[in-house]
Amino acid sequence: MKRRDFIKVSSASGVAGMVGPEYLPLASGSVGEEDGFDLHPFIKEHPEAVFINRTRVKKITNDKTIYKAANKLAGEMFVKSSSEKGFSNSTKVTCKPNWTCNGGPEMDPEEKLGITTDIHFVEGFLKGVQTLGPQQFYLRECACPQNWEANGWTAMAKRNGFDFRDLTSKDYWNLSEDDLIFRDVPDGVVFNKVAFMAPMTAPDTFLINIAKFKAHMMGITGAVKNLQGITARKFHQYCGGVFDIFKSYDKRYHQFFHADYMEKIKSLHERHVAEGLPRWNAIPIGSSFGGGVFMEQWVQRMLDSYSVTPTGINMIEGVYSLDGNGFGSGPHKGRGKTYKSNQVIFGKDAFRVDIIAHWLAGHEPGNFGLFHIGIERGLSDVLNPSDIPLYLWEDGKAKKIKLDTLKRTPLLTNYLTLGDEVTHEDKYHLCDEPFDYSAWKGLGNVNPVERPSIRALGTNARDNVVMEVAVPEEGNVYMDILNKKGELVWRMEAPDLEPGKHEMVWDGFSQPGIYNVYVKGMNWDATREMVIYS
Repeated sequence: MKRRDFIKVSSASGVAGMVGPEYLPLASGSVGEEDGFDLHPFIKEHPEAVFINRTRVKKITNDKTIYKAANKLAGEMFVKSSSEKGFSNSTKVTCKPNWTCNGGPEMDPEEKLGITTDIHFVEGFLKGVQTLGPQQFYLRECACPQNWEANGWTAMAKRNGFDFRDLTSKDYWNLSEDDLIFRDVPDGVVFNKVAFMAPMTAPDTFLINIAKFKAHMMGITGAVKNLQGITARKFHQYCGGVFDIFKSYDKRYHQFFHADYMEKIKSLHERHVAEGLPRWNAIPIGSSFGGGVFMEQWVQRMLDSYSVTPTGINMIEGVYSLDGNGFGSGPHKGRGKTYKSNQVIFGKDAFRVDIIAHWLAGHEPGNFGLFHIGIERGLSDVLNPSDIPLYLWEDGKAKKIKLDTLKRTPLLTNYLTLGDEVTHEDKYHLCDEPFDYSAWKGLGNVNPVERPSIRALGTNARDNVVMEVAVPEEGNVYMDILNKKGELVWRMEAPDLEPGKHEMVWDGFSQPGIYNVYVKGMNWDATREMVIYS
């Protein structure tokens, strides 16, 4: 018997009144009503992949264009679904933009833009998700609540009915019991327990993590780092330097930290230097903080909280980007520079999204300790950006591409500086020195497709049938879809497909029924049966 996929569509022409063995009506009970939402089936089925969406914003102050681009993207990335297969519309959608401190009133307004996730992108994206069903939205940010109103964030949240509260200015004992969620951290290095601003990490939530594509002392402020800002007061001060909290924090916080965490950090740093972790032997240059020990503590503390943070989708908004230290200072006469990078990077795995982002910013990801330690702690399994399946996302469709076909936007960073106090590289630099990934082969490699296959994944927002084709070798690929009578109803040719998994979208679908799908390459073929019903 042929392998068979069952696909439900919500509104196909000619459905009304159809009965018979070839049609499976909704009354069969196999799928519930569309009372929920979910990620696009191809995104959902490929957590190992990273997607690039190109925007076409000509001017970074073009608010309407940015809003529309984000709104359109949300409508493509998410689909209506049943609550049984996806997420109920009663799910609380939480969002973490990178709305960090962005200068005082004397700072040029356009310079500020590159420091934080664009407000119009956040608004457009969340409104796009909201149209699919969920209505409860929560924005959370730990940094500089005194700036929220001046930046327009408070007003934006209010006009859309988004919950946006300051839960970080007060110590935990001065907040309501329902304001924070405490999570145990198994195998934590610094923390044994972390407090999150509710409802972040609650079981009935879906987290949309929207970082900003910009340089920073940690390299590129990607998706992993952005999540440090969902924790409560005194739990998110990861970048304040190497200090002993048992001497600087109120004693009521001590219970959440391992008593020997300082010794652990020192020991781990020494081991990582001995193992040759790139730049990990760096010392602070021209600053009271920085260097390898500083970075060791930052990474370990950040990964403690990351390890207990489930995310729904991880994104980096790069409509425009910023180099320098991430807060406006940089290599251009002391200031950072804003670039029109016109891209949004997204995927289910935050580490993979960040690795691609570092490469797109002109850096070699293997030179960053975060990615090594993520593997060491079992939070990631990939280091080489070439080992990550990459797709260009255009008009709701995913096209497999090669890494070297993408345009890079070099963003100089003040990440760990090579040298000493006398002789060292420029304060702002690219970490683009060659890295030998050969020793890491087997980690995160894309498993080669040995057998061709075709399977249906579901439908997109337009009720087009989304399929996945596994291609074992490069070449032209042909797909035919035949109805139950053996009549050809759709044909597509895809020239020069590279090996790997590809998305195919049957955009000519019009009527439920039983269909046979045939796909053929130069020296291979595969077949599958689909039952499509409403």
